[in-house]
Amino acid sequence: MLRDKRGLEMTAADQAAVDAYDATIDAYLAQGRDTGELLKRLGDTDPDMVMGHVLRGYFFRLPAQVHLLPRAEKSLEAARAAAPRANAREKLHIAALEAWAAGDLRKCNATWDRIVIDYPHDILAFRLAHFLHFYIGDLERMRNSAVRTMPRWSQEVPGYSFMLGCHAFALEENGHYAEAEPLGRRAVAMNENDIWAGHAIAHVLEMTGRRQDGIQWVDEHEEAWRARGIFAHHIWWHRTLHYLELEQYERVLDAFDRQFWTEASEDNTDIGNASSMLMRLAMLGIDVGDRWESIAEVSAGRLEGRLRAFNDVHFMMALAMGGKTAEAEMMLASMREAAAAARPGQTMAEVYARAGVPIAEAILAYAKGEHARVVEIMEPARYEMRPIGGSWAQRDCWVRMLIDSALRDGQDALARALLAERVAVQPTSAPSWRAYGDVLARQGAADDAATAHARAANLLAA
Repeated sequence: MLRDKRGLEMTAADQAAVDAYDATIDAYLAQGRDTGELLKRLGDTDPDMVMGHVLRGYFFRLPAQVHLLPRAEKSLEAARAAAPRANAREKLHIAALEAWAAGDLRKCNATWDRIVIDYPHDILAFRLAHFLHFYIGDLERMRNSAVRTMPRWSQEVPGYSFMLGCHAFALEENGHYAEAEPLGRRAVAMNENDIWAGHAIAHVLEMTGRRQDGIQWVDEHEEAWRARGIFAHHIWWHRTLHYLELEQYERVLDAFDRQFWTEASEDNTDIGNASSMLMRLAMLGIDVGDRWESIAEVSAGRLEGRLRAFNDVHFMMALAMGGKTAEAEMMLASMREAAAAARPGQTMAEVYARAGVPIAEAILAYAKGEHARVVEIMEPARYEMRPIGGSWAQRDCWVRMLIDSALRDGQDALARALLAERVAVQPTSAPSWRAYGDVLARQGAADDAATAHARAANLLAA
């Protein structure tokens, strides 16, 4: 009987094929540049391996790219054909892939969670459920998946650091920063290649407003994480958030040009990093030159095929702010059409209806200077954003948009209230204190304004 490195039974031609599968999983867990090549090598080693077909189906769906869907479907067909010789766990994986292909992401996640309950060392099922829970904002499920699984693991089981990193991130996204930090730091100490664990700590340091610590954390591990592939660009984006809050805008623009948008990219995470950072700068009144153009050009190629609302609202920012208004209108129409398809078992259609379309409408209104409309949409919608997925730090861009529109529309009382919320949550944000001081001054609260301006100055002098 063949088994993988964590002791799970595998249906394969020989142990060499299982070893090739293990190598591919290891590369995936570490965000390795060679994951695709290893997957191809797995196919060459055993073209009929059940989990080889399933893995290809998963990997062709994860990037959320329309042109990869036919290959994902072909992999699913091959997996179905191989099902009669699959074991019980592998058949559950096929069922998860079928649910994903049918658009029922919650059923897909439930299937993976079932696998992990019965086979706690199936790290592929765990990691995929972790990500897909995150993608649709099911944060409690993401946390619970980790909490109930970790007691079944130990340092002796290969991949333990990756489990720790996921546990840390799940805790962080649920606001348990003090619990998350030691787990993430331990994971990175065990395995510096675990960039997801490093990412969890980057989030902790952002959410707790520890600016210098956040910069130092990335600086210390930059060389190791540079080898992790495209996801490293997102880590550089996290470091740049700290530059932004310290009003080091030249460093922000330099990081944009040299670290996470060095050239036009088709990767959705790259587009998200770039568009959301430029949006933040634009709201602060910083001249970004022609930097919107290349992002908008790439985004103009994404007008059809609604696969993930979170990605689409970032395309919308690039199109709307990059001057491609007609394309932005087309994108919005396509998103509305996707939302209209909402019915049981169509998870993403529900996400479009509840969160994606309102945020996209507000972004387009912002680009047109219709700030009262932005406030009208976003004041209630900010409480409905979680299903769109992404992190609290990423979704914060649209909370900033609400605040900025309130200021630009002269709604000072609302802006004062929103900024009071903001500095309570992010007390180390110099731009927020400065804006709060400005609106307090306009409201006649001179003493409070002076205090807020002093807070901004002290943060910048530290």
